[in-house]
Amino acid sequence: MKKNDFLIQYFEKRKSKILNFFIFFLLIFFLIFIFNNTFSPKNFIGKIHLEGVISDKNEFIKQLNEISQNRNVKGLLIIVNSPGGTFVSSKEIHDTLEKISTQMPTSVYMREMGTSGAYLASLGAEKIFANQGTITGSIGVILQTAQLTSLMEKIGVKPIVIKSGELKATPNPLEKLDEEKINYLKKIIGQLQNEFIYIVKKKRNLNSTTLEKISSGRIFTSKQALDLNLIDFIGNENDALDWIKKEGKLDQKIDVIEIDKKNSLLDLMNTRFFKNSLKPFNLNPNNGILAIWTPGL
Repeated sequence: MKKNDFLIQYFEKRKSKILNFFIFFLLIFFLIFIFNNTFSPKNFIGKIHLEGVISDKNEFIKQLNEISQNRNVKGLLIIVNSPGGTFVSSKEIHDTLEKISTQMPTSVYMREMGTSGAYLASLGAEKIFANQGTITGSIGVILQTAQLTSLMEKIGVKPIVIKSGELKATPNPLEKLDEEKINYLKKIIGQLQNEFIYIVKKKRNLNSTTLEKISSGRIFTSKQALDLNLIDFIGNENDALDWIKKEGKLDQKIDVIEIDKKNSLLDLMNTRFFKNSLKPFNLNPNNGILAIWTPGL
C-alpha cells in the first residue's frame, strides 16, 4: 500500500467519525428539544366554572387549592353562573379565591347570573367582569321554613315535641312560631347579613347610601351594578382574560386550560353528574342559612 493511500484511508475514517459524532450530537439535541416541548410543563392560565347552586363545593375548593400549588398556573379565570347557595360554602370559596389572588391575577366573568352567595364568592377575585345581560346583587341571607301545625290539626295529627330548651331546633315545622322565636331568628339572620355587608363594603369601598340600597337584597343589572361599584367592568370572557394577561405581563398566546373540564367524559358516565344536576331542587333546612336568589320558589 502506498503512503498516500494510507493517509487517504486515515482521513476518510476520521471524517466518518466526525460526521457520525455530529449526527449523534444533532440527534441528542433534537430529542432534548422534543422532550422539553412535549413533557415539560408550560405556563398557562387556569379556567374554572362556578355553576348552579352553591352547596357542598368541596371538590371546587379542592381544585382551587391544587391551582394555588401549581407553579405553572400564572392566572385564574372563574366563570360564574349561579344564583348563590349556602352562606358557608360561598364564604369558603371567597376565602380560597382571596388567598389565590395574592399569588396570581384572578378575575371573575359572570354570565347570566351571579347573585347572592355567588356574588359573595366572586368578591374573592381581584376583578369582576359581567356581561351586558348579567343579573347580580341580591346581597343578603335567608332562612326558609314552613309552619304545618294548622294542617296537622285538620288531619287529626297532634305532633309531640320534647326538647331540652325553648329555642332548640327552631324553626320547627311542627311547632308554632311565636314572636319570641321569630325575633330570635331575625337576630341570627341579621348577624350573618351584617357580615355579608361588611365584606362587600370592605372589598368594594362603598358609601353608606350604596350600602343602604344593596342591603334590601334587590337584584341589579350589570349597568346598575357598575354604577354602584359592585363590579369592575362590563364585557365578555375575552376581556376578563385580557386583563389577566396584562396584569400578569403574560404572553398573549399563553394557553388557557379548563381545569374542571378535563374529566368531563368521566363525569357524564358518573351517576354523581346527574345528582349534581338536580341540586337546585334539593335545598332543605339542613343546608343551613342560604345566600341565594330564587325567584318563583
